[in-house]
Amino acid sequence: MIDRSHVEKAAEAGFGKINLLQDDPLRYLLRSVGAGMGLTLVVIVFWVLKQNLHDISLGAVIASGFFGVGLMIIVFTNTELFTSNNMYLTVSSVEGRTSWRQAVLLWISCYFGNLVGAILVALLLLGAGSLGELPPDHALFDGALHKAQQAGSVIFFKGILANWIVCLAVRIALRCKEEIAKIIVLVLIVFIFVYLGFEHSIANMGTFSMAMLGGGALTLGEALHNLFFSTIGNVVGGVLFVGLPFTYLNPREREEQMPDAFPRA
Repeated sequence: MIDRSHVEKAAEAGFGKINLLQDDPLRYLLRSVGAGMGLTLVVIVFWVLKQNLHDISLGAVIASGFFGVGLMIIVFTNTELFTSNNMYLTVSSVEGRTSWRQAVLLWISCYFGNLVGAILVALLLLGAGSLGELPPDHALFDGALHKAQQAGSVIFFKGILANWIVCLAVRIALRCKEEIAKIIVLVLIVFIFVYLGFEHSIANMGTFSMAMLGGGALTLGEALHNLFFSTIGNVVGGVLFVGLPFTYLNPREREEQMPDAFPRA
């Protein structure tokens, strides 16, 4: 079955993202901020679920299953997420629709827009009193410390695994024609990386912002330690494990050379 049309769809998406960044950078920034906000809103619900359901055998399953709503919000609101853009801009750059220089510029812009969105939601939650009400042993604070105090190499490999899975979810969702199918794909596949405790840099921005503003023991240095290694791992996972294989395994030449006797999907 040929998947070439989906490669071209991803390349076109990457091309469109670059055009938006160049022609209307403020609008692109706001889309990036929106993704950080949407994901951080889901992150706080995840940690509250972890806390409230910790005595239930399926508590971690329920909390992890909910997390995919974050990616669903991003996909359906057409906002910009750094980690999925690792895949999109890889495909568009390999296809010649964009340059690698443009890809890196967009990744940097999107990354800091996501960070602004994460901090903004954390500040809103602080103002609403939601963070001040959390007990010192809350799952948010314990989870943030655990993430930040891992060895850099462990965070790096967990970052690869996290974005491999996230980009797989987005890549498979490209094949879905019905919106309900996209929702199911996004929620079920994202569940894998959350349940296994892998490291997603943008989700971690929300976790760390809320933990520090909420009075947890996490330090800025510890948070930056995690973000440095998880970000590099996320890029590797999105570029080398999904973006490049997605394009290489579905070359245009294969479609052009396929005998007419074979049905084309």
